[in-house]
Amino acid sequence: MAAPSEYSAILSGEARPVDVVAIEGELRQLWTAAAQDAFEGHPVVRACVLNLVAYAPGDDAARHINEVLAQVSGRHPSRSIVIVAEPGTGAPLLQAAISAHCQIAPEGGKQVCSEQITLRASGPAVGELHSTVVPLLVPDLPVFLWWHEEPSLGSHLFQELLETSDRLIVDSADFAPESAASSLAALQRLAREGTVAVSDLNWSRLNHWRELVAQFFDTPPARQHLDRLKSVSVEVAPVRGSEPGFIEGLLLVGWLASRLGWTLEKGGKRARDGALAFDLRSAVGSVHVELKPVPGRPREGLLSVLLGAAGGVSFSISRDAEDYACVVVAAGMRDGGGPPRAVRMDLPSEAALLCEELEMLADDSVYREALDEAVRFMEVGR
Repeated sequence: MAAPSEYSAILSGEARPVDVVAIEGELRQLWTAAAQDAFEGHPVVRACVLNLVAYAPGDDAARHINEVLAQVSGRHPSRSIVIVAEPGTGAPLLQAAISAHCQIAPEGGKQVCSEQITLRASGPAVGELHSTVVPLLVPDLPVFLWWHEEPSLGSHLFQELLETSDRLIVDSADFAPESAASSLAALQRLAREGTVAVSDLNWSRLNHWRELVAQFFDTPPARQHLDRLKSVSVEVAPVRGSEPGFIEGLLLVGWLASRLGWTLEKGGKRARDGALAFDLRSAVGSVHVELKPVPGRPREGLLSVLLGAAGGVSFSISRDAEDYACVVVAAGMRDGGGPPRAVRMDLPSEAALLCEELEMLADDSVYREALDEAVRFMEVGR
């Protein structure tokens, strides 16, 4: 049994090594001791509303996940199980540690704490980690699987953990350019099978962009131009320095296409600068789509969206070159639209994006349909 000072360290976020077979017992002792002796003058309350299993492909990813979980725990107290896997190294090894993330409740007084179990495995032990993870899940609570790299459908561990999960969370912004198309298609297959709900943090990054695009057409004078759209131009800051990372942009175009009933008309082509262009068919004509890389920007991701309609009408959203946390929104219509306006659009942190996904359990049909279109667009642009 640990000394009181050791429990205080655990409640402060420090990881304490424990025997794998003694994890549950050590956690019970932790919360018993915490309940008997207020930590830093505040009574401690263990809270758990969900299970979050996070896969970390190495120590750097594990450190990052720990930082994110510390921020998420206040809104979504959970039992977090962080898997640090190194399948290609050495003899089979399985180690465990426990820690906690505590937040003082908004009304003051009590500290609300989430518990974290870290499992570190190497060699052949990685493939059998699921047999350790599953018994540690809190019964009757939803299970979220956060896979912190491109999901590998051929991975035994991935498949086993997926079977026990209610929702899979990935970030397609992390997909390598050379494998992005196949990984996105694999994600699409999972979403269509329906055995597990699928979330993509890259889709969540588009929430504010989609809201602003939809707001263009809130008024009757603007709404009439929806059926007259003739072009969509999206600018993206390349990922990893040089490769155009178009998944975010393709998901946005996929959302437009799925909502407006556009279908693929003509195969895409790549320009020398990496730009991707293809044509869609609307109810009244052709819609030309172009995604362009714009290098040299301080952050990756979407930079601008320009919708062009018949008669020279345009709708645009673009990041401010001087203030990256702002966008300039403009509607050019003969019958109104108003002057350009600046809108605050802070880049959401990974913790904020994860919090949004942890609030969802049901299938997101809008995302699934946008993903279907994005996969088609990637295939024609290969």
